[in-house]
Amino acid sequence: MATAQLPPSFEVLYEEECLRLLATQEVGRLAVIEGGYGPLIVPVNYVVDGGAVVFVTDSGTKLRGATRSPVAFEVDHLDPHTRSGWSVVLRGLAHELGGKDRDVLRDRLTAVSFHPWVPGDKPYLVRIAATTISGRRIRPAHG
Repeated sequence: MATAQLPPSFEVLYEEECLRLLATQEVGRLAVIEGGYGPLIVPVNYVVDGGAVVFVTDSGTKLRGATRSPVAFEVDHLDPHTRSGWSVVLRGLAHELGGKDRDVLRDRLTAVSFHPWVPGDKPYLVRIAATTISGRRIRPAHG
C-alpha cells in the first residue's frame, strides 16, 4: 500500500525574520526602472543596516535608477535537492548618502568587513529605506 505524500509546508515570514534572513546573505538583486526601457534587475553586494539595505556603486544605471523612483530588492536561498528555501522582498525608496551620514555609515561598513566582489572605485553609498518587507519560506514535506 502506497504512503500518502504530504504537501510541502509554506509559511509567510514576519518582518523580524525577513531582516534576520537578509543579514545572512551578501548578494541580492536590485530592481530599478531604467529610463524609457522599463524594469532592470542587477545583482549587488549589500549589508543590512537597521531595517535598511546598503550598497555601494559607481555612477551609472544602478545609481540613477535607484535614486529616481521606488525600488525593490530581493534575496533568497534555495535548495533544489530538497525543494526548499526562502525569499525576502524589500520595497522602498533609495537615497544616495552624502556628507556626515555617508562617513558614519562607511565607518560602520568597514567594521563589518563589507567588500564588494567587483573591483573598482564605488564612491556612492546608497541606502534603501524599506516601506514594506515580505518573505516566504517553503519546507519539504515530511511523511
